[in-house]
Amino acid sequence: MIFNSLINKVKEIKQNVSFIKYFNNTLWLFISKILGFFSAIFVSAWVARYLEPETYGLLAYSNSIVALFLPIAMIGLNDIIVKELVSANNKAEISKILGTAFLTKLLFGIISFIILLLFVFLNKDFSEIRLLILIFSSFLILQSLEVFDFYFQSQVKSKFVVYSRIIAVSLSSILKIVLIKLNAPVHYFAIVIILEFLVTHLCTFLYFNKSKISISFFNFDKSYVLSLLKKSWPLFLSGMMYIVYVKIDQIMVKEILGAKAAGLYAVSISLSEVWYFIPNIIAASFFPAILFYKSKDQKTYYKRITNLYSLLFWLAVFISLFITFFGEWIIENLYGDSYLESYGILSIYIWSNIFFFFTTISSKWLVAEGFYLHSFYRNIIGAILNVILNIVLINKFGLVGAAISTLVSYAFVGLFYDLLFKELRVNFKLKLKSIFFIN
Repeated sequence: MIFNSLINKVKEIKQNVSFIKYFNNTLWLFISKILGFFSAIFVSAWVARYLEPETYGLLAYSNSIVALFLPIAMIGLNDIIVKELVSANNKAEISKILGTAFLTKLLFGIISFIILLLFVFLNKDFSEIRLLILIFSSFLILQSLEVFDFYFQSQVKSKFVVYSRIIAVSLSSILKIVLIKLNAPVHYFAIVIILEFLVTHLCTFLYFNKSKISISFFNFDKSYVLSLLKKSWPLFLSGMMYIVYVKIDQIMVKEILGAKAAGLYAVSISLSEVWYFIPNIIAASFFPAILFYKSKDQKTYYKRITNLYSLLFWLAVFISLFITFFGEWIIENLYGDSYLESYGILSIYIWSNIFFFFTTISSKWLVAEGFYLHSFYRNIIGAILNVILNIVLINKFGLVGAAISTLVSYAFVGLFYDLLFKELRVNFKLKLKSIFFIN
């Protein structure tokens, strides 16, 4: 009886075309993230071990500097472009959206590139950092190619993006290993990082070409651009504050404590952030289904959000305990003895994952409830808090102070911000319930 019921349920799921479509898309996204996970853990660790803390710190610092200018290049359009493509009625409309979006992102990419160039020439850092920043600044212009990725996202066909990612990561990993064997200087590794990004999006473009959608890159619709920019400015400001909020500690560590400290800190960040794919995949998979209950059954809606928070909370706790107990062994075997000082930082930094996991779901909750500006406000306060804490604690406690600053600012954004506003306190209660298994 139970077996027959199970068979019928499986048949029902197989017949649900929509479910299969989204399940397959999520599976491809998961494969992509797992590939990135192993690349980050093993190949990146090998690169860090080869470069040693000081040089690796310069590489991470230069990348973080360029990341501060990335929101200007993206101008908050990414999610809006996907939404516009989902709503498009025909290939001509898709062509107009992609062509206009590409040129808009390219234009703002060039503007951000010029601003960064001014920063580089005014910066008094030595030539190696300038060279690395100039190499990484290619991201600002190349990010315009992401519009073809957005097309596949809108069509729920992530497998084509994953194919591109597999090709790019495989090529990048091989090249990094070859560079290590050839004792290549650090700027060659920066070039390979850029090359990986470029190959990913060029391959995606080749897959896009098979869709037989012709794009005129000179079909620039000014009124449509203005319409997009009016929608995107809150996301642009929020993205700007978010980048400052998550990257400023890496920059301040290098400026206050030097390149070697930046390298040690970068390893602790790498081993913490490598787990971020988990909440992103879970949120993408489950939150759309939860939204179904928002207008139909408020009680079920809140219950399922609580369950999602609970799942992510305990996953983050498990990961944090695992890294706390085995982090030193992992660093010693992957990165080498020269990075062992990173363990003290990592054992604190890793616990910020709990609050990042919360933030991933609460960001979607804010959008679902229409509280768009709260995403911006909490990123501003989080960024200001992170800067102030870093100034005080890095000078007093060194790298451990930077890790504490991150933990406190992430805790504020992911949990305690909700207490400041009456309309958000229900979300705070849901998080508390998730921790203590209260439905």
